[in-house]
Amino acid sequence: MAVTLHLLLPGLLGPMPSFKTAGCEVSIPVLERILAHADQEETPGHDLSTTLFSLFGMAAQPSRDLPEGAVNYLGSGGTPGETCWLRADPVHLRPDRDRLLLFNPELLDVEQAEADEIAGQINAHFAEDGVRLETSLPAHWYLHLEKCPDLVTTNLEQVVGRNIDAFLPSGPDAAKWRALSNEIQMLLFNAPSNQQREAEGRPAINGLWLSGVGTLPSLGKVPFERIFGEDPTCRGLAQLAGIQPQVIPDNLADAWFGEGEALLSVTNLLPPVLNADPFHWAEQLARLDGKLQRLIGSLNGQQNARLHVYPCNGKRYTLRKTHRYRFWRRSRPIADLLDGNQNG
Repeated sequence: MAVTLHLLLPGLLGPMPSFKTAGCEVSIPVLERILAHADQEETPGHDLSTTLFSLFGMAAQPSRDLPEGAVNYLGSGGTPGETCWLRADPVHLRPDRDRLLLFNPELLDVEQAEADEIAGQINAHFAEDGVRLETSLPAHWYLHLEKCPDLVTTNLEQVVGRNIDAFLPSGPDAAKWRALSNEIQMLLFNAPSNQQREAEGRPAINGLWLSGVGTLPSLGKVPFERIFGEDPTCRGLAQLAGIQPQVIPDNLADAWFGEGEALLSVTNLLPPVLNADPFHWAEQLARLDGKLQRLIGSLNGQQNARLHVYPCNGKRYTLRKTHRYRFWRRSRPIADLLDGNQNG
């Protein structure tokens, strides 16, 4: 039986507008060779979440959310049940002239005690409204509701570093939920943990970005025999499909072992992209390139194996053993391949 590995690498092609102007250099011959020799085609999904959901048979629709909240809560160790969930990511909002910019939650470095304190304050305030904030993990927060609002939201990864005005919720219940967000902001402003943060010169947790409205979906049969990943979306979808997600192996070639199709989600490149940090991104690229050397060697040692690489930008690169003979396809520097070629 042919073995197929679906390798998701969000952030592989940026965007990283400041890469060249920052004077970064990186040597990634394996990655550049893969992108040069592989067949390229369009595929559903414009980020990690929509790409993963599409691979599990759920296509994104402009008129409704993918149920990221419920799926991610499951992947974070929760039990969603049949009620409604949203992602409620803790964020830092900063005024910039007439704009309000949102910064990557990773920069907040939230401690569990801070998360628990904020959840207690919010849950006490909204107890009669059936709203409950769950913070079982410091970096991943979720909002529980008895009934789903009629909203269309925007995934956090699309908003980081940008003016939030164009990404606020839309739909019949949008005005109500904007009011709720403002009320939460007032509670956060008065939270003792935020006052302590400001006293220490740390960015305040002054907003929750709400997205991914929905209940836990049901999935049809998925093609994967093995799933490797540590992000909540990947783990939640795997569990929903009845597959126990595995941690990413140190040797990525281990994902080949077995028959059928495997999925491997590697998210190391995503944080530096969201943080607009070209140096950390180049460092992570170089590490990934070293790991892919053994993976490609394993591919070449199998008869019918193929590798699908997803930068999670609407494209898929497919590499087969025979593609290594495509000598006429010359590798291009990664800086020339960045999304929109916005490399400064």
